[in-house]
Amino acid sequence: MKKDNNFGMLTTFIGGTLWGINGVMGSFLFLNKNVTTAWLIPYRLVLAGLLLLGYLYYKKGSKIFDILRTPKDLLQIILFGLIGMLGTQYTYFSAIQYSNAAIATVLTYFGPTLVLIFICLKEKRKPLKYEIVAIALSSFGVFLLATHGNITSLQISFKALVWGMLSALSVVFYTVQPEKLLEKYGPPTVVAWGMIIGGIAITFVTKPWNIDVIFDFTTFFVLMLIILFGTITAFILYLTGVNIIGPTKASIIACIEPVAATICAILFLGINFGFLDLLGFICIISTIFIVAYFDRKTKKK
Repeated sequence: MKKDNNFGMLTTFIGGTLWGINGVMGSFLFLNKNVTTAWLIPYRLVLAGLLLLGYLYYKKGSKIFDILRTPKDLLQIILFGLIGMLGTQYTYFSAIQYSNAAIATVLTYFGPTLVLIFICLKEKRKPLKYEIVAIALSSFGVFLLATHGNITSLQISFKALVWGMLSALSVVFYTVQPEKLLEKYGPPTVVAWGMIIGGIAITFVTKPWNIDVIFDFTTFFVLMLIILFGTITAFILYLTGVNIIGPTKASIIACIEPVAATICAILFLGINFGFLDLLGFICIISTIFIVAYFDRKTKKK
């Protein structure tokens, strides 16, 4: 049992690390290959979705199409694909495009705080003391990242802040909306179809084949790394960990994602962060630990 638990923590850790590196690889393409979000996201979602669905078809056969046969579920998966999957991916990589992988990832981690606020509104209750602390800390972290304490000026571009906040908001929809679909069909099937639906939709909008990028071997290689390791492998490893150690522990370990993004941005992209940036990172990420700890304590009582 202990061995399985250690394996679950390891797969979750590697999955979160790959997600962090994934953002930095996207940032590399933006900086060096004239790649834009409008070009990257269609190829990433469609190719990753097809590969993941092919893997699931090999494992489950025609059962993967059950989600399309019920009109109610079909509508829900379309909404998830367009708003949840496409929304999170497009806004996240747009935030990277206008800032960097570390800041975009940390801003996205404001999403769990918004989920917490949504739950309080849905349950028509006041937030608990620890929830108020988490909301205040997370909000203060975003304030530090955006202004460095000076309310008269932005330290990151306005577009980066807007896309980062939209990314956080999309996390709310991504987390809350597909709950019944996930229970009925399982996360891999829901995510695979979400990728394909969102990818096809954005492909017709942005027409990536008309976007002029520097497409050479390096671009192709990094794109494949993003699809195979930063998307499919990371997702499968993370889900494996969730199944073994549970979502609470997994969500805490997955906080390695912004840490990995920050370290890689410093090492490989030469991006420097100041004390206030790092303090903002800590404020936002710490809320995950606070909520997880007190939530588990409350459930025990």
